[in-house]
Amino acid sequence: MKKVFKKITALAAALMMVPVMTVSAAPPLDLEVVKTHNVYDEISNKFPDLTDNEIGWIAELTCLHIEFEPSGGNVQFDKMLEYYGITLDNNDGYIAAAYGVVFANASRDWCISMGADPAKMDAMIAKLGGSAGASAAGQSQSASAPVWKQDSNGWWIENPDGSYLTNQWYQSPASGLWYYMGSDGYMLTNTTTPDGYTVNADGVWVQ
Repeated sequence: MKKVFKKITALAAALMMVPVMTVSAAPPLDLEVVKTHNVYDEISNKFPDLTDNEIGWIAELTCLHIEFEPSGGNVQFDKMLEYYGITLDNNDGYIAAAYGVVFANASRDWCISMGADPAKMDAMIAKLGGSAGASAAGQSQSASAPVWKQDSNGWWIENPDGSYLTNQWYQSPASGLWYYMGSDGYMLTNTTTPDGYTVNADGVWVQ
């Protein structure tokens, strides 16, 4: 938790200037918020049920996530933990584990295998708005799961074989939100889909 405030200044100067959507496998705050706001306060407001210690951890993990994967893409959570020397088998490990499940495409079972306390992790997942039963594919399965990709034209879903989704809906396995991939593969935003539904600026189906 002590590293978070040191990281924020460095992030503003060092990270790529790219938009970040809050979707599965993306941090809870985007780069612009991290650069221009008090991350601790933003996390506190976004997740009011967290304790002070949990807020600090989620704030730090958010900054580290963006630093490790500036585009907010399908970060390899195990590699991120290893890079920053974070383990899941200590008293606060459940916090990092829950963050991984909700925001970094980690598997609940994988987190438990790495020492995370299951009960504490599940409670934390709920505080972060996730569902332990609907956690995304884990690190050992990441090669067989579709992933978000982004370039200057927008976002798309890429399959393990390099193909991409077109003319179809995609439901995020972690958040349950729906997105529509157009004929060119890019996610539609701020429009009506060919089948008559509305998607907002983040590409999310407006129900």
